[in-house]
Amino acid sequence: MAVYRCRACGYIFDEEKEGKSIRDIDVCPRCKQPDDMFVLVVEDGTDKEADT
Repeated sequence: MAVYRCRACGYIFDEEKEGKSIRDIDVCPRCKQPDDMFVLVVEDGTDKEADT
């Protein structure tokens, strides 16, 4: 499971906590921007552009 951050509003989408994959959403739950605004948060705390 992975963790993603919305570049528009900073919302953290944790696949494990949400119980679904980032691929299962079309928009950010908070700001309603498209799912391509999410970037993968890697273990060292930095963001990495991700295929969603």
